[in-house]
Amino acid sequence: MRAMMFLLRKSYANKLKRAFSSLLSTVLTILAVGGVGLTFVMAFRIDRPLVSGAGAETILAGLVLMIGLILYNSFLSRDTGILTMADATYMFTGPFERRTVLAYIIISTAPGAALTGFFICFYIPYFLGSLLTVPKFLVVLLLISLMFGCIYLSYYYIYIVDTEKTGFKKKARYVLFAFIGLLAAAFVVQMLANGLSITAAGKKYFTHWWYNWVPLFGWTKWAINSLLTGNYLTGLLPAASLLVLTNIALGIALYNVKADFYEKTLEDSTNLQKLMEDYKANGSADARSLAKLRKKASFVRYYEGAAAIFSRQVLENKKISFMSNMRQVFVGIFYIIIGKVFGLDFSFVFAMVSFGALSMSLGDSWHRDFKKPYVYLIPAGSFQKVVFSVLPGLIKSVLSGSVSIALGALVFNIGAQQILAYVIIFASFSILFVFAEVFTYRIIGGGASAMVVAFMRILFVMATCIPALAVLIVVMILFQGVPDLLTISLGMLGINILSSALLAFFSRGIFEKSELMS
Repeated sequence: MRAMMFLLRKSYANKLKRAFSSLLSTVLTILAVGGVGLTFVMAFRIDRPLVSGAGAETILAGLVLMIGLILYNSFLSRDTGILTMADATYMFTGPFERRTVLAYIIISTAPGAALTGFFICFYIPYFLGSLLTVPKFLVVLLLISLMFGCIYLSYYYIYIVDTEKTGFKKKARYVLFAFIGLLAAAFVVQMLANGLSITAAGKKYFTHWWYNWVPLFGWTKWAINSLLTGNYLTGLLPAASLLVLTNIALGIALYNVKADFYEKTLEDSTNLQKLMEDYKANGSADARSLAKLRKKASFVRYYEGAAAIFSRQVLENKKISFMSNMRQVFVGIFYIIIGKVFGLDFSFVFAMVSFGALSMSLGDSWHRDFKKPYVYLIPAGSFQKVVFSVLPGLIKSVLSGSVSIALGALVFNIGAQQILAYVIIFASFSILFVFAEVFTYRIIGGGASAMVVAFMRILFVMATCIPALAVLIVVMILFQGVPDLLTISLGMLGINILSSALLAFFSRGIFEKSELMS
């Protein structure tokens, strides 16, 4: 056990050392930590408007349920492994008993659950206002970390049992779908009881006493809401106890599992290693790394020259399942539902849908093309190769985001002219965002960490937005006031396309030198 604790301690110590491995990494780490710390301090220092009554409880419940179900479905829909390649190699070649390896997996769950919980809790102080003090925030972080601990431990148990009883994980996913179906059916009943009002049904649904007893998600919401309302004995204590006891029960079950999981775990550790490398290089994982590929043949029209890159990426997209290809649309629909349930303004929903679609575009396969040798050997101009490399991902992102925005606009009863304007605005900034990413690679190369890539990308996107804002000011002066939204969107589209073309031209050197190849 000492060896296990030493390995855990060293792994986190080495991660900390890598953050300060160079001058640039040190400066960016200090800036990132300082920025996060300042944001966290400001969340408790500024005057924050309180989301009152059922609104706060409903938002908490919806957030916990959304993240939990997405994480569960993500775990159960693919084989990414439960140990990194380094850990798996060390564990399975060293003189360790099976229970010692299981104990290592159980212990390592705690920091992972706490880190995931922190990312989820980071924005909670902003909408709970003065109701959430620093001590209460720490308790909320503990409660949400306990929920994630249950999710991780249950997945590890399902994964290990599935190595011996093939199909066990598939059955677990059916159970998850049945659970989601029951929750959806209950929500439909609430809608019928509240005159088909989504907002009223959402408040009744998440604040009803029976929802407190929904496993994991209801318990977590119950505990947090009881903490905020001061209901410690009959609310916080039983709900927190359920989470703690569930973690203990899952830990005991995992520790006593007798399946031989070594070979399967070692094999899947390569997939997990690939995901980690994608995150390290790009700040996100390639979509093909997260999806199961179709085995049936797919037809694609092949083009020559630089357009061959376009053909290959289209073929790869056809090999990915329908659910994976449509994930941006599904996420957009979820944001629309959230906006309707919480009574948000459509402009805010538009911002959420746009942010979600642009964030998911970070997983497009074109990121990987810049590191493949054959791209450099295609007899075509560098500018053409840059454009055709990002074109499939860009088209997919624009279409998915536009569909989500149009659906949301229809739900919120937005006029046809405004729908067109919102779609144009989204498309123009999608183009700008993608080519700002390309320019980031051109400037810093392929060896930088995800933190450097993300930081530089944000700077470039902010800088390239300045021309669009300048055009907006000029249009306002010419029209002697604020013009209609469609006029504004057309002006932004023109200037963003021009800015993107300049970024693509300045980035053409990516395919003239192989500095990104690894």
